[in-house]
Amino acid sequence: MSVKAPPVKYVVFRLGGTVRLALPQMVVREGLDMATVVVAPMPGAAPIFMGIANVRGNFLWVLDLAKFLRQLEPDLALPVTPHREGLILQGGQRSLVVTIQGREGFLPLTEEQIQPLPHLRHQHLFPGMVRWEGQPVALLDPTALFQVLRQSSVR
Repeated sequence: MSVKAPPVKYVVFRLGGTVRLALPQMVVREGLDMATVVVAPMPGAAPIFMGIANVRGNFLWVLDLAKFLRQLEPDLALPVTPHREGLILQGGQRSLVVTIQGREGFLPLTEEQIQPLPHLRHQHLFPGMVRWEGQPVALLDPTALFQVLRQSSVR
C-alpha cells in the first residue's frame, strides 16, 4: 500500500481578467499593495523589470510577470493590466517582487489533480494546470522562473 503525499498549497492569482496562475505557497513570502511600493526604474535593465523597490530595507527587483510571460510565450492571451498587487517570491538566496492584478485565494493540490498543459514553448515553466471554480489555473514553477531569469540576465 502506497502512502499518498499530502496536498501542496498554492497561491492563486490573476494576471488579467480570466488569466489565472498559481505558485506554491512555500515560495510566496508575502503579498504587497503596489500602490504603497515605490519602484525606482533602473537604466539599462531589461524591459521586463519595472525597477527596484525597497521593501523593509531589502532592495528587490520588481518583475512585470505578464510582460515577461508575453515575451516568452507570445501566443498566450495575457492582456496588459494594472499592477495592483505584488508577490514577494523567495527562490533559494534570491527574492523578487512579481506584479499581479490580484490574489484569488489558496488551493491545496495533490499530484493526481494536476493535468498537463497544452503545448507551450517554455513548458518547463508550467508543470501543469488544474480547474478551480470552473476556470483553468496554470501552475508556475518558481525554480524554473528563477532559472530563466538568471539565464536571461547573463546574456
